[in-house]
Amino acid sequence: MKRCYLGFDEEKCVGCYACYVICQDVHNVVCEENINSRRVIRQVSAHGYDKTVCPGCIHCGRCMEICPSQAVYREEDTGFILVDQKKCTGCKRCESACPVGAIRFGKSGEMEKCDGCIDRIREGKKPACAAICCTGAVYFEKKPQ
Repeated sequence: MKRCYLGFDEEKCVGCYACYVICQDVHNVVCEENINSRRVIRQVSAHGYDKTVCPGCIHCGRCMEICPSQAVYREEDTGFILVDQKKCTGCKRCESACPVGAIRFGKSGEMEKCDGCIDRIREGKKPACAAICCTGAVYFEKKPQ
């Protein structure tokens, strides 16, 4: 099994929002309607200037460990944390356990999170956000486990 990692280096990010736009395009969603897509947030840094931050799932497993219905699980081939919507009871324990705010509840009341473009990875492609990022701020790696 290989462990996949979809990372973000905020020092390399120039705030172009390409990752945000491509995510919505690939998944046919508008962020305001479905929060399953990548979020891009502008923050003021300690030095007083705007800094772009793109928090994504770090696949730490905290949400999976706390889920009473086992709706959150680790995908065997990639190591990514995924969600089985049919098992989700909407208790929101996963949301409070997530250290980066990658899990949120949508308007439908169901838990949503980035799936790392798992279908693209299975086809041998990079996740859309990593493929489009021209500075390497969003990156994808496969590491043997």
